[in-house]
Amino acid sequence: MFKAWFFYVLSVVVVLIIAMARYAVGVTPGHLAVTAPFLLAVLLIAVVWGRGAAIAAALASALAFNYLFIPPPFLFSTPTADEGFLVISLLAVALVVGSWKERTLRVEREVRQLAASEKLQKTLLDTISHDFKTPLTTIVSSLNSLLCEGERLGEGDRRELVEAAYEQATRLSRLVTDVLEMTRLETGAVRLRREPARIGDVVQQALSQVGETMGERPCRITIPSELPSVSMDGILMSHALANLLENAAKYSTPDASIEVEAHTADGDVLIAVADRGIGIPVDELSRIFEKFYRPKHGKVLPVAAGGTGLGLAIAKGIVEAHGGRIWAEQRAAGGVVMKLRLPVEGQ
Repeated sequence: MFKAWFFYVLSVVVVLIIAMARYAVGVTPGHLAVTAPFLLAVLLIAVVWGRGAAIAAALASALAFNYLFIPPPFLFSTPTADEGFLVISLLAVALVVGSWKERTLRVEREVRQLAASEKLQKTLLDTISHDFKTPLTTIVSSLNSLLCEGERLGEGDRRELVEAAYEQATRLSRLVTDVLEMTRLETGAVRLRREPARIGDVVQQALSQVGETMGERPCRITIPSELPSVSMDGILMSHALANLLENAAKYSTPDASIEVEAHTADGDVLIAVADRGIGIPVDELSRIFEKFYRPKHGKVLPVAAGGTGLGLAIAKGIVEAHGGRIWAEQRAAGGVVMKLRLPVEGQ
């Protein structure tokens, strides 16, 4: 809205500058040199700034023409038939060219949105074909071995195949859940069930969800007992924190500690999940919350960090649905800290 009004005012200023310049030259009212600059100005404004600014320029042109060039000067007089024709011509140019400009911009936006949608669909299909195929292949292979060779296999071999199938089925379930969760967030299908919740309880729920990924690594939790409760959907927020914890565990060694801290900041609650992993390049910190984006570390990962690349995007969607924000920072001694800020009262 501010940008539109700025262009309206700027269009009027341009017209007034042209009018004062024409008046200073001393061009007579009937001369083509009086009306032509106004017509050209309206045309250019319509092409560059659109219909609204062009209409403002046309009306300003008509007023300036009447005030400066129709005798007596510096007074508004009753419009003549020629002035009426000039106003109609200027408004016609503003409407026709301005409408064409806006249609052109709308088509360009639709083309960009379509291209982005097609790119997203391609990325999603590529992700499904790559990340979903691996667990499915393992599951089918393990079950086929059990079905065809089960009687000839020893107990240990059969158990190993069952465990492999179970592990990959669990992974596949998580991948499907991530894709569905991201779809719900983007379509606005998520409905928050807010109620006062203690941050410590939500963190413990998140830790219970990622126990297998965390393994035996130490996790230091620093949450003051006097920290106020936050109005939130505890289930969704624990899921967001679980994604942050899982990401920290994937990109750090099994013996590296993960730290979770929380404190108040300017009336909000600030939660930080920090690791001492391989870190993220500075120029990629702002992109790690994009869908399907994975940092180009250039380093060997300490563990197999598979996934859809949706975990952090889902966390961002959940936090923003609560009226908060989330970002990442590098740590001085290595690693990354994910910070999220939540309003104490639901917005």
